[in-house]
Amino acid sequence: MNNQKILVVDDDIAIRRLIWKSLQSTGVLIYQSDSIEKTLDIMTRVTFDLFLLDISLEYENDGYHLAQLIRADYPLTPIIFISGKKSETDIINGLETGADYYITKPFSPNLLRAQILSTLERMKTIQSQKTNPNSRTIKVGDFTFDKNLYQLQKRGQDIALSSKEIQLMLFFLENPNQVFSKEQIYANVWNDGEIDNNLIMVYISYLRNKIEDDSKKPRYLKTVWGIGYTFSPDGE
Repeated sequence: MNNQKILVVDDDIAIRRLIWKSLQSTGVLIYQSDSIEKTLDIMTRVTFDLFLLDISLEYENDGYHLAQLIRADYPLTPIIFISGKKSETDIINGLETGADYYITKPFSPNLLRAQILSTLERMKTIQSQKTNPNSRTIKVGDFTFDKNLYQLQKRGQDIALSSKEIQLMLFFLENPNQVFSKEQIYANVWNDGEIDNNLIMVYISYLRNKIEDDSKKPRYLKTVWGIGYTFSPDGE
């Protein structure tokens, strides 16, 4: 974990101190900010491996806007929202703006620490695979996935994916034309505790919006009613 850097953005100094205390023995370098302006300034000087964002900064939904700005420069870097907003709408909004995880306040420092470390380790593995000359290109049906660049193409056209979308898409590409339950998908892609059906449905919707010709009539990523989902790479 040494030399990995995270940026904690929260206007509550007590929260920032709690996060710092929970991570201080891990070797992760922790930067702090309490506003969009300071965050953007820090980002001009430091490259981060993970962002932790509150939703309510100076204004009510600043965190959503900040996540969109971060995604413009860091399309694959994990974002974790930590927020006192707990409704399903708030969580979905957070995920739709590009977050990989959404943790509600109050939170367990130990669980947050575990989530941060597992996410950083996963991204470290992805980065090592990108520089591995033995990494393969996956070609399945209409799709090509370059494991060196972690870039998806459909019929030669690039499709931009977030880090979690990449993990989900890669799972389907490596297991085409098979039916998986939500439990199996969650265990293979998230692998972090009790299944969250809403989270799976949200990310299935994200992928459909990006890979389907018509997301309302999916040909590739299909629902198998009563069971789960299957990926048909030829769209048949």
